[in-house]
Amino acid sequence: MKPTFPRTSMARLLLHLLAVAAIGAFSGSLYFSVVDEDGRYDLLDLLRKRPPGSAVAAERPLLAQGSPPTLLRAEPLDLNSLDVLQEVNRAVSDLTDAVVPSVVSIDTTTNVNVTRVVPTDPFGFFGYRRNESYAAPGLGSGVIVTEQGHIVTNHHVVAGVDAIRVTLHDGSQYDAEWVGSDPNVDIAVLLLKAPEGGALPDLRPLAFGDSDAVRVGEMVLAVGNPFGLSETVTQGIISAKQRELSDGANEYFQTDAVINPGNSGGPLVNVRGEIIGINVAIFTGQEDVRVWQGIGLAIPAKEAKDVFEAIVLGRPLIRGYLGLEVDNLSRNYAIALGLASTQGALITDVAKGSPAEEAGLKPGDVIVKFDGKAIRNADETLSRIRAKKAGEVADLVLLRKGESLEAAVQAIAKSDTNTLKLRADTAANGQAIADALGIAVANLDATQREALALPEGVPAIVITGVKAGTQASSRLQPGDLIHRINQTPVTDVATFHDLLASIPQNKTSVMVLSREGRIFRAVLNP
Repeated sequence: MKPTFPRTSMARLLLHLLAVAAIGAFSGSLYFSVVDEDGRYDLLDLLRKRPPGSAVAAERPLLAQGSPPTLLRAEPLDLNSLDVLQEVNRAVSDLTDAVVPSVVSIDTTTNVNVTRVVPTDPFGFFGYRRNESYAAPGLGSGVIVTEQGHIVTNHHVVAGVDAIRVTLHDGSQYDAEWVGSDPNVDIAVLLLKAPEGGALPDLRPLAFGDSDAVRVGEMVLAVGNPFGLSETVTQGIISAKQRELSDGANEYFQTDAVINPGNSGGPLVNVRGEIIGINVAIFTGQEDVRVWQGIGLAIPAKEAKDVFEAIVLGRPLIRGYLGLEVDNLSRNYAIALGLASTQGALITDVAKGSPAEEAGLKPGDVIVKFDGKAIRNADETLSRIRAKKAGEVADLVLLRKGESLEAAVQAIAKSDTNTLKLRADTAANGQAIADALGIAVANLDATQREALALPEGVPAIVITGVKAGTQASSRLQPGDLIHRINQTPVTDVATFHDLLASIPQNKTSVMVLSREGRIFRAVLNP
C-alpha cells in the first residue's frame, strides 16, 4: 500500500519552498548591489565558471594605488649592515686556521693482563687458568708548546699507558714519550720522538696566555679530538671562573664551547690564539649521560704553564704551604673520637716555625672542614693547601680530643717537590731496582742479533753482568736475554727500567728470559 499525504500538508510544503527561494533571491540581489563582484570569489562565481585568479588580480591595483593592503607581505632585508659580522666571521676563520695546526690527536695503548678459565669438560666442572693479554686503546688531545716537540695534555690521558702515538695536522704520526706529570693538576708533558734516521717536521707551537686576565663572557675556541674526530673546533664563551669539578681544590674555567670525550688535553684559546686553558672534563647532571650538556671545564693556563716549566725547565713549582703532615683517618681512630665516618685528615706532624704551629695546630688534631667545605681524606687536604697563594688564609675546623675548634692559618709560598712525577725519576727508580737485583743490562745491536739468530721483531735486551751474592746470582748469568716483564715486551734498556719502576707492589711479577734458545722465568718480589 502506498503512503498518502493530506492536501493541507502538501500545500504547506510548497509555501515553505517558495519562501526560501524568495529569501535567496533577495539576498543575492542585495549582495551584488552592495559588494563589487570583482572583490570577492564565492559560490556564484564558481557556478559562473569565473577563474579564482581574477579576484587576486582585482586586488593588485589597490596595492599599487596605495590603498591599505589586505595581504601580509615580507619586506626585503637590508644587507648593508652585515659588514661587521662578515669581518668577525673572517677573523674567526683566520684564528681557526692559525690554531688548528698546533693541536694534535693522541692515541694510547695499554696492555691489560687477564686470567681466563678454560674448561676441559662439557659441563665446566674442570679446567685450567690461562693468562691472556690485550691492548686497550685510548684517545685524547694535546697542544704543541715548543718547536722541539713538547706537548701539553692531561695526565689522565697518558697515565699508566704502554705506548703513545701522536697524529699531527698534516696526518703524519710519531711516537711520543712521557716526560712528566702533575696528577694533582692533571697536566702531563710529552715529547715527540723523531723517527730513526729522520727528523721531526717544522712545528708551530702555541703560546700560553694570561689566564688571570680572562673575563667571563670572553669568546673562546676549543680544539680537540672528540670521539676520534680530529681537529674539531667549537666556539663559545667563558661562562664562569673558579668552578670546582668536585670537592677538591682545583679551580676551572667553565665554558659553553662543546667539549666531549676525546677533547681532554686540547687547548682552550682566546681571540689572540693564546692558550688560556687545557680542556679537562664535562659536567653532567646524570652519571649515565656522557655527552655535552653545555658545561665544559678547562684548567687555567697559569697552572698548566707552571707545571710545564717545572718539568721541562726545572723551575721550582711554587705552592701554598702551612707546615702540616697529614694522613688518612683510620677506622679505629675515628671510633675512638666518636666519629660516624673516616672522612677527615689526621695531622701527624707540624713543622717548627711554620704557619700551622703559629696558629696552634698540633699532631693528633683532625681536620674536618677546609674553608667551609668538608674534607674527605689527606690527599684532598694537601691539594687544597697547595692551591693557596701566599698570604691567603685557610679557615679550618678541627677536632681535638672530641671537641670542635676553629683555626685560621695564613699560607706562605714554598717550592713544591712532592707532586711532580718525572720520567727521569722513574728511570732512576728502575735503575735502582736493577742494581738491587744485581744485574746490568744493555741493548742488542744488529751484529749481536745476527749472531744469536734473533729476528729484528723479537723484543730483547741482554744481561751483561751479575753481582755475586745478590738475588739474581742464583738464577741469572751474563748472556741471558730478557724478553718481557709480565706481558709487556722489553724492547730496550729504558723500557726495562720503566717496567721495573712500575711493577705492582701488591703481587709478584714475572720476568721472561731465554738462555741458548730455552725460555725460563724469574719471579720478581716487590
